[in-house]
Amino acid sequence: MNIIIKSSNIQFKNPNIGQPTRAVEEHYNGRRIIADVNGEERMFRFKKEEMPFIVDEDEMIGLIEQRVLAETTEK
Repeated sequence: MNIIIKSSNIQFKNPNIGQPTRAVEEHYNGRRIIADVNGEERMFRFKKEEMPFIVDEDEMIGLIEQRVLAETTEK
């Protein structure tokens, strides 16, 4: 499987309602990744439980691979 990450955006949300959101680990809510998977551009969303705040590109590719494989086995 050929996976190339084009962009990765971290999403933040303050756990305390009504308080301002900051770009800190405590407010990390998930990540949106746009990747080229076997020549097809796809978007993936990962919640904070699925992908940790500190993650490198190889770990992102591994999680995308797992998701794609899970999708193909469901069909």
